[in-house]
Amino acid sequence: MRYLLRRLLRLAAVLFAVSLLTFLATNSFGDPVLANLGPLANDKELRAQVEKELELDHPLPVRYINWVGDALQGDLGRSYITRESVSAIIGRTLPVSLFVMAYAQVLALLLAVPIAIWSAYRADRFFDRASTTLSFGLLSVPAIALGPLLIYVLAVSNHVFPSRYLDDTFLDQLYSLFLPALTLALPLGAAYMRILRTDMVRTLQEDFVIAARAKGLPTRRILVVHALRPSTFSLLTVVGIQVGALLGGGLVVEIIFSLPGLGREIVRATLQDNYVVVQAIVLVIATAFVLINFIVDALYGFLDPRVRSVRGL
Repeated sequence: MRYLLRRLLRLAAVLFAVSLLTFLATNSFGDPVLANLGPLANDKELRAQVEKELELDHPLPVRYINWVGDALQGDLGRSYITRESVSAIIGRTLPVSLFVMAYAQVLALLLAVPIAIWSAYRADRFFDRASTTLSFGLLSVPAIALGPLLIYVLAVSNHVFPSRYLDDTFLDQLYSLFLPALTLALPLGAAYMRILRTDMVRTLQEDFVIAARAKGLPTRRILVVHALRPSTFSLLTVVGIQVGALLGGGLVVEIIFSLPGLGREIVRATLQDNYVVVQAIVLVIATAFVLINFIVDALYGFLDPRVRSVRGL
């Protein structure tokens, strides 16, 4: 209980810092009045009217307190340009971002787990060395280079996948989002593969695995049942952390593939000096990242009591 309480206190402190930094950063650029009025922004009366309407006439600390209070009630403000509720904008775009994130995680695990198992079983042989070299190569290629390459090879040249987003049916979504998800999944799967392969090599040298081999159990059963399960602890921890990271990292991929997700919305809002939308999206992503990491860290401590004892918790 003390462990969880301390983690909750740290979570509250981090969320406060995230909200404050987000608010200060997004309020330091652009002029929302200019975005609203255009050339008429020099008119003092009109400017004062818009500032009052947008609640920009209050001191910065008061605006921050009001913003946090409204956000806790689910009110993230209204777009300075369209006057649409920011909550509605996020509600419309967030599902696309979450779908791509989940899709990428599934593809990454489907690629990483079987390759890691076989690499560990054939450690230091050709397959292991080839997969290791390939994984290092994938880890070194950024999404901004990998995405256009996949578009050119699989969409433009060979027309295997569409180059635009389709949302008519669920199957259309799966089909059209494969390339964006693959762009995220390839480097992600490479990292997962290296982590799981390293742990499995160590597990395959444990006494209980050697005993299973001595009993004449099939190799598949030894690898999947006896070796894989105790080797996934580090992998599950990293997967949980990457869920939060993908919410932010996936924005670049969304922009590359012109997906109607948070990435395109935050770029549009930035170009329009529509910082109420920017700060809301940044807050949602940062909060999700912090919360997911908190959950993973808490589960890590409960699953492995040594973590709590080492930290004195």
